[in-house]
Amino acid sequence: MPKFEHSRRAPLIVLASFEDGLLTHVGDGRKGASAGTGLVRLNMVSLEDLERPISFDVVIDVVPPKFRARLKQIFEVGGLLPPKTMSAVVEALSELDPTLGRRLDRLSASRARLIATLNPRERENLALQKETLSTALQIAGIDTRQVLDWSPATVARTSFLDGLQGAVAREDVMLHADLTSLPGFNVIREVPHIAARVFAAAEDPNVRVTVVMANRLPLEQQTGADLIYFNETYRAFVLVQYKALEKNNGGDLEFRWTDSDQFTAEMQRMDALLDELAEIEPDPDPDGFRFSHNPFFLKFCSRIVFNPDDKGMFPGIYLPQGLWKVLAASERLKGPRGGNLLTYDNVGRRLNLTEFTNLVAGAWVGTTIVQSASLDTVIRSVLESGRTVTFAVKRSPSPEPTSIIEPLPVFDTGETLDPAEVLVEMLNEGG
Repeated sequence: MPKFEHSRRAPLIVLASFEDGLLTHVGDGRKGASAGTGLVRLNMVSLEDLERPISFDVVIDVVPPKFRARLKQIFEVGGLLPPKTMSAVVEALSELDPTLGRRLDRLSASRARLIATLNPRERENLALQKETLSTALQIAGIDTRQVLDWSPATVARTSFLDGLQGAVAREDVMLHADLTSLPGFNVIREVPHIAARVFAAAEDPNVRVTVVMANRLPLEQQTGADLIYFNETYRAFVLVQYKALEKNNGGDLEFRWTDSDQFTAEMQRMDALLDELAEIEPDPDPDGFRFSHNPFFLKFCSRIVFNPDDKGMFPGIYLPQGLWKVLAASERLKGPRGGNLLTYDNVGRRLNLTEFTNLVAGAWVGTTIVQSASLDTVIRSVLESGRTVTFAVKRSPSPEPTSIIEPLPVFDTGETLDPAEVLVEMLNEGG
């Protein structure tokens, strides 16, 4: 199709016509490579039939008059709808066909107005929580496209999960006993603000990850977010803490810290937790083998901007905490005036996203099986710091109905439901 300007990272809704003068399908798209002079490839996936085709003329009549000429032109030859025109079309289509509302809601003007009500602290915390969720899905091998379904809740907000369809959120909730059997979950259960959701891979529904976000404070008072990823098969967990790189006067990205600031205190807490883990006896089980038993990682993000219409993750630097300690003790991270300074230029070796993901997904790094029993202490430490815990559990497939990732009988009816529906029912019942 004719070349158009659009980021390949950003979502793209495709309104397709396979009959003259009618919109017949809706789907997700991605801008592809060049297809010749002035042309670009448009990749369309997940195309769905509309419940009934919608006439171009009907849509043109429903949108406000100021958008009609441009819309008519694009309907005739195809192309990218300008943002305001697209918002008007979304509103019109949602009115004409309510079944399209959920799919198109994230592009609607009302959603944009709700997002605009978020204050800067809320935006930053939501951005970090979205990053932890996207990272967990990436490690689990699940498409991060599902994070694009987010829409701001019209009630009090506590976490990014609150804005996703299918998530369950309730104060003072006791989740299913199967989850409480996991290490560390008894601590999460005590927290007043909890949201939970089960995510599944589109290609293989057996690939699932349960994500729980827990925090003690309202969104605007939270101090960040940590990801705790637990691989149930190998009983290994890792913790990732996120920090922002800031621009200096010259426009270069850097991270500065002092020996008495909050970041140093957080690193000291990690060291104390690591000392406790080191006292645990070695694990003789081959599944407990790790290249490194240090479960702590840092990601220094080059930007922390809340963009719910981007399924990607922040660019940045992944560092094992052990490497960070060596760097911080060396002279490498010293600025020209002797201050502590980390930059892309002086950090040296670091992990990229693919390397980090592969190490964590395969449980080549993280706690041993016996060390993971101490997860209560780690989770409690994060919650006491005012940060949100994103607890993501890659579940082990089991033929026995003992895990919420398997269809479970719904009480005494003999029916089976999707795991997320089961979790909702159990939350509503208080059990």
